[in-house]
Formats: sequence, structure tokens, C-alpha cells
Amino acid sequence: MATQRCATFSQVEQQTSFDRMMIDYYIMGLLNIGLLKASDENANETTCYELTDLGENYIDDYERANPDLIIKRFVS
Repeated sequence: MATQRCATFSQVEQQTSFDRMMIDYYIMGLLNIGLLKASDENANETTCYELTDLGENYIDDYERANPDLIIKRFVS
């Protein structure tokens, strides 16, 4: 799932079939490589996650290379 607007952990959880541990794993990984940014440094339920410009570019490149596998964009 990709988000162009901020999404909280709970919103990501509601929109996916992933458990909390898997969501946390992916969010931390995407934050570490710069594809996501967090609204604050204290991860809690009010922390909002958003794609960075780099994250947007990666998704755009992926969709151009894989037109049959377009990523559904989450809009809150």
C-alpha cells in the first residue's frame, strides 16, 4: 500500500491483512532507507507516515516497469 497523505499505524493496519509485527517491520525498514517519513520521532498511534519524494519515485518507476501490477494508492 502506498500513501500520498499521512496514514497512522492503525489506518495501515485496517487497510492491509498484515499483523502488527509485520507492519512495524516494513515501516521501520522503509523509514531506514528513506522511502517513508514519520510526522514525529516517537512512534505511537498518532504518528503519521507518508511517502517521501524518493518513495514516490520508486513507485512510479515500478509502475512504469510493471504496468499490470499498479500499486493501489491509499487516500485517507
